[in-house]
Amino acid sequence: MKKISGSTFYFKKVLPGIWFGFLSFFFVSSLLSGAAEKTPMLIVVPTIMAVFGYFLFKMLMWDLVDEVYDLGNELLFRNNGREQRVNLRDIVNIGYSQMSSSPERIVVTVRNEGPLGKELAFNPPTRLFTFSKNPLVQELIERVDRARNTK
Repeated sequence: MKKISGSTFYFKKVLPGIWFGFLSFFFVSSLLSGAAEKTPMLIVVPTIMAVFGYFLFKMLMWDLVDEVYDLGNELLFRNNGREQRVNLRDIVNIGYSQMSSSPERIVVTVRNEGPLGKELAFNPPTRLFTFSKNPLVQELIERVDRARNTK
């Protein structure tokens, strides 16, 4: 059993905590200092940034599963105490976003919906140079193709 996912703690907990913590501090300090009465934008801008941040985190980070393990002929996805096993033959597609989002994302679309859903997104282990396609993606694609062709 080999872990093929990177850590999501920073992206799912630390970064949103910093983002919303800073906005809350700015919002509350504007209210307490009385500056918000003179300049209402001190309330409007942090509110807009909080809404924007919420949807950005929800779209890019909060859907990442916590851990993914390679079990040979299947992958084991774990998220918040729930598990989903996916046979390589049941994988429909493997999507990969490299430079368009942070963190890197691999999205595995499966044939049948399980406890974690039909699209399972995870981030691969951190690499130093992210300018090339992740070798894990190519390896998974080849293994899925081999699994489909053998009966």
